[in-house]
Amino acid sequence: MANSDIMREWFSRVWEQGDVSAIDELFVPDTLAQGIVPDMEMGVDEFKFLVATMQEMITTPKVRIEKLIEQDDWISGFMTLMTETIEQRKPVQVSCMVFCRFKDEKIVEAYNSFDFVNFFEQLGLLPQSTIAICMSGQPIG
Repeated sequence: MANSDIMREWFSRVWEQGDVSAIDELFVPDTLAQGIVPDMEMGVDEFKFLVATMQEMITTPKVRIEKLIEQDDWISGFMTLMTETIEQRKPVQVSCMVFCRFKDEKIVEAYNSFDFVNFFEQLGLLPQSTIAICMSGQPIG
């Protein structure tokens, strides 16, 4: 199976289907994902918790893979996560990027970027224009 196929399976099973058991199948057990939460590496158990927690706040997401670049055992991807808020069914659209290395059809290194500010703004947990507010020097809240 090509690494790009494994990456597509990852987004389909883990994010769209909420199948956290796929994390055990597609991640080497001691893999630490970096970049999802600043200054925190996430192992398999933390990643499962993150997926379950996010999915309590949104409807079943759809991940659109915008760009996927494969070179040797590395994949770089730009994706858009599309979903709705649980309570009001308001649309949510967030961009994310991933950079992964594969070995024996499993992820052994992962570097991620997810626009949590935009995500939480759309969920109503942060004020709209959070970044602009912060850039003005005004405190949030």
